[in-house]
Amino acid sequence: MHSLTKTFLYYGLIASVALAINVKSVLAAEDSGDIVFDQMLKCLKLPADAPSAYNFLIVAVIKDGSADFLSINFRTPPSEWEKTAAPLIADAITECEPYSSVSGKMEFAVTRELVEAGSKN
Repeated sequence: MHSLTKTFLYYGLIASVALAINVKSVLAAEDSGDIVFDQMLKCLKLPADAPSAYNFLIVAVIKDGSADFLSINFRTPPSEWEKTAAPLIADAITECEPYSSVSGKMEFAVTRELVEAGSKN
């Protein structure tokens, strides 16, 4: 019984360490996404008459400081405004290169709230 408890605690410790490492890498990926988002905002020119809510999911792979792969996904069927805005977001990401401090795959959202908050900073 005693060795079973000791074994369980050992595996529990390994699991908690692995969990802590995964959380740290997720936070690092979020920070990298924030860096790309903040830099993209400097070049972003969205069309006028933005709807009250929009939500794009951006997947970008940054390699050697530039966007090696870029995907813009809609969470709902896109409006005409969103169809017009999507390529402008992609252009802003590539125009604001280089991203010298980040690399790898990152995902982040572009929403009206985030754009407005970021524009004020």
